[in-house]
Amino acid sequence: MKKKRFILSLGILSLMLMLLSSCNLGPKTETIIIPSKEEEHTEDQGSRPFQVNKIYRLPDDFTSAGQLLGWTSTNSVVASYRKSSTDRMMIKRLTHPYEQSEFVPGIHMEVPDIELSPDGKYIYEISRSRVVLNLISLENGKETEVAKINSLEQLYVQDVAWSGNGRYLGYLVVDPRVNGVTSLGVYDAETQSSKTFKLKGIPSGKTILKINVSDDGRSVLLTTFQYDQSGKKNYIMMGTNTGEGEIEIQFEHQIGREQNAWINNNQFAFLGIDGTLYEYDRRNGELSVLLDKVGNFKFSHDKKSIAYSLSDQDIIYAGKIQGKNVLYNEPVYRGILPSHIYWSLDNNSLLIHGQKLFSPSQMTQTDSTVGQSFIIEFQ
Repeated sequence: MKKKRFILSLGILSLMLMLLSSCNLGPKTETIIIPSKEEEHTEDQGSRPFQVNKIYRLPDDFTSAGQLLGWTSTNSVVASYRKSSTDRMMIKRLTHPYEQSEFVPGIHMEVPDIELSPDGKYIYEISRSRVVLNLISLENGKETEVAKINSLEQLYVQDVAWSGNGRYLGYLVVDPRVNGVTSLGVYDAETQSSKTFKLKGIPSGKTILKINVSDDGRSVLLTTFQYDQSGKKNYIMMGTNTGEGEIEIQFEHQIGREQNAWINNNQFAFLGIDGTLYEYDRRNGELSVLLDKVGNFKFSHDKKSIAYSLSDQDIIYAGKIQGKNVLYNEPVYRGILPSHIYWSLDNNSLLIHGQKLFSPSQMTQTDSTVGQSFIIEFQ
């Protein structure tokens, strides 16, 4: 009986092996999973999102008779120029590969107190009497009067500044007879119209140094100073349009360097007294730290990147902004202390002006630093 069971089992096993062998001889079938069209392959950019492709040293004569102004396109930068103290200011343009400059035709200004709009379309000019503020188009040289004050009123314009998107031009109207600001003017370059606001809530004894208008033209950052027993102290104040023709101060903080920037219409960044780069959100009153020991900084136009230097280093860094954090912090240039940083309009290059420090053996009795201007192009 056991022998019959053994033979039967052996036969069944042999039959199964034959079936499996026949299957292996036939064509094979495999299941292939095809991803949907919505799935996209994203390359890992690694830990170096700011890889330098090329560095262009700008000609020494480009800024030697004026000042660097910024970008007018993704591959063109401009600077002011004056042959002598008696000549009118002109504009020089330098285009990729940044070797030979040319004059922008049709633009002649009286005073060197000018600034290029962040979008590269306009510059402003304040008259010598400081009672007329003009806007000048770089495209055709057309002048537009932004503000004109009756000289009999003994008022004058000062502290002119562009909003980050280049749409608004803010300026203060000052009455020297009472040593105070009478109003904040905001000019809309898109609609070619102006509005004036009274400043409300500025403490007595504080003097305004500079202004910074938000991209919607409804808020302003005021850099102020005052003296007390310990000396001069700088402050930043944020004011917002109340809807009644007034700008009301809603935030104040002591600062170090006079540098600040809007991140969006609700958030802005500024440098504290110890070089801490703070970010303030007025929606919830939250004050956050972005970076420490910063000497100079500049956000890209899309506010996704930042270029900065540290107060104890002659190195320029670039980083990615993610929420309230700055990631990667890649060194992109060494050996210079930047005084001006400009992102290109496509956020892919940096225009830098700064001072290169000599070693003690290279220093002379008259000059210890040399100004340099250059462009860092990223991959």
